[in-house]
Formats: sequence, C-alpha cells, structure tokens
Amino acid sequence: MRSPDFIHKIVFLGDTQVGKTSLIQRYVYDTLSPDITRTIGAVLHVKTLELDGLFHKQVIWDLGGEESFAELREQYCANATGAFFVFDRTNLKSLEHIDDWLNALYASTSKVVVIAVENKIDLKSEISDAQIRGMLEARGLQHIQTSALENKNVNIAFEELIKKIRRK
Repeated sequence: MRSPDFIHKIVFLGDTQVGKTSLIQRYVYDTLSPDITRTIGAVLHVKTLELDGLFHKQVIWDLGGEESFAELREQYCANATGAFFVFDRTNLKSLEHIDDWLNALYASTSKVVVIAVENKIDLKSEISDAQIRGMLEARGLQHIQTSALENKNVNIAFEELIKKIRRK
C-alpha cells in the first residue's frame, strides 16, 4: 500500500450510548457487533480512504461519552483535524449537550471541521426537525443522518468530513 498523502486525526464527540462506537465499527470494519459495550477511555482505529486519487489516512479516536471522562476531553481533542458530534435522535439530552462537547474541542484545538451526525435514523425520532435544525444552524454545523445498524450514510459522513477538511 502506498503511503498516505494526508493524515487526519478524527475525533468522535457525543454522550454515551449515542452510537459512536457502532458508527466507527461499521465504517472501519464493515461490521456491527451485537454486544458492543461502553467505551472506557479512548480507543484508536485507522482506515485509509482514497478520494480523488489521494490517500487519506484517518486516525479515528473513540472516546467514552461518560461524564467521568470529561476532564480528558481536551487532551483527547488536541490536534484533531476533524470531528463528528454524534447525537441519538431518540434522546434530546444527547443533542442538548452539544456545547459541552464543542467547547472541549475548541478549547484544545483550532476551529476544526465538525459535522453533526444524527444517528439511529432506523428509529422514530423524539426530537423535532425544527429543534435539530435550530441547534445545528446556530452553530454552523452540517447535518448528516445515519444508521450504523442499517449502514445508512456512514461512509458518506466520513467522505464528507474528509472533503470539508481538504477544502479548509
């Protein structure tokens, strides 16, 4: 395999149980383990993406979403080139915590590219479209709907993030 043209540190932000690990497993390994447990600390995954003839090595960081890991968030986010803020469409609180996550990201790194991921679109939403739009537009975030379970838009989310990083 040829060496990468770019190396990107991509961090996943979001509360526990929103599906961060499931999205990563689906993307990196094209699988979904039925017995995924909570992420303790941070776990690294690597995947290379070819886009327009260029190779992008993605070092993907999965951080546990528990509040007990809050003090690690800034260290975890340091030197990130891109981030996903993941929320669960069946859990309004997971969207309402957006500023806690974004503040930790921006406190440790420059204004990096962030895409908001509304996960679990295979389930009925408990959050109105207007609530989602209001929260995300106020923060200037692009919004992609995904389902790790049904493998919907997972690859598209990663490709879109890399394209936005390249344009920056």
